[in-house]
Amino acid sequence: MSSRGMRALIGVASALGIGLITALPTALPAGAAPAPHRALRLGHALYDVGVHSHVTPAQAAGAARAATSFKQYTATVNAPFGPYTYTIAGKNPAIKHSNPVSTIQTVLVPLIIKTPFGTWNPDKKDSCDSGASATTRTVQSPIFVSQPWTWGGTSIGTGQVTDAFQRAEFWKYAKPSGINAGFAVNLKVRKIAPVTINVPEADQANGGDSCGNGLEEGIEISWLDGYLQSTVIPSLASKGVSPATVPIFLTHNVIEYVGTVTDCCVVGYHSALSTSSGIQTYVVADYDNGGNFPVSPDISPLSNEIAEWQNDPYDSNQTPSWGNIGPVTNCTAGLEVGDPLAGTNFTDTVGSFTYHPQELAFFSWFYRQSPSLGVHGWYSDQGTFRTPSTDCN
Repeated sequence: MSSRGMRALIGVASALGIGLITALPTALPAGAAPAPHRALRLGHALYDVGVHSHVTPAQAAGAARAATSFKQYTATVNAPFGPYTYTIAGKNPAIKHSNPVSTIQTVLVPLIIKTPFGTWNPDKKDSCDSGASATTRTVQSPIFVSQPWTWGGTSIGTGQVTDAFQRAEFWKYAKPSGINAGFAVNLKVRKIAPVTINVPEADQANGGDSCGNGLEEGIEISWLDGYLQSTVIPSLASKGVSPATVPIFLTHNVIEYVGTVTDCCVVGYHSALSTSSGIQTYVVADYDNGGNFPVSPDISPLSNEIAEWQNDPYDSNQTPSWGNIGPVTNCTAGLEVGDPLAGTNFTDTVGSFTYHPQELAFFSWFYRQSPSLGVHGWYSDQGTFRTPSTDCN
């Protein structure tokens, strides 16, 4: 999702071989205990708040043409107050392709978060899930595992969940009788060793969890994102991360707050930064099973962010104004396919584990196309939206 101010009130809520460590908090005297922790205000799940890529549509279009980028396209759509130019991952489904399948390289980077109050390690099983680690659950989830999908009685085909979503939102072209039957955007994942980050005490806070080490950890988002951009992402070049790949930073029961502990809690975001090699996109998401965000569990945040990255990789696609719907209590104007339905999930079982991917809004919902390009003429993948967005004032 973008950082366009969406505030979603939802429910009650090794080593890389490079010795990657952030600036350490002030050392404590031997035997001394850390200062009492600052308590997070849990209960709000936020997406893409406090971070913005600042990539312009023109820069995004240039990146789409670069030979060093992942497969993507730029096109224009007519809509109220438009037209609008947008960039989306994959091949343009509205243009006939001899092979409409795109494969995009992703790099899953678990973040081990260390503070004076504990360690949160996505690679380690704990009492929140004694069966598997957050990393293992993620790799084995429908984010990366292909399977058949049937939505509203129609077979969408076999693929990963965000691939199925993108096929369904452009169903006019991707259906069996469409010009690009078999259209797909596949994510090829490569998991690398975790990166350890020591968070300064001044930039962290926590609240209670019912499992694990008993705490939900929070990091001030501008500190974390600044550190990812200045230190972590550059260090991953030796691990094959480049503008042609998408690093996915995974935390476990670790979220972000925006400036103050009362402006909490960001469970995921996506962004981009300019580098000497081009524009680097990336995703950050929490795998949460500590019980503080019951409507954003397990892969719900990651499904939101991956789908938003696919539909708006540079956080730059503009739309007619929309908002004041579902958890979005302000007006915004971005192609953020997860925001309008944040917290609305469906279930999918892989093996013996049940995951909760999020329902997502279609391209046609944002650009007010009638009829919708989507399956069944819907405006979201599970059919919650049956009409397009309306003006937000």
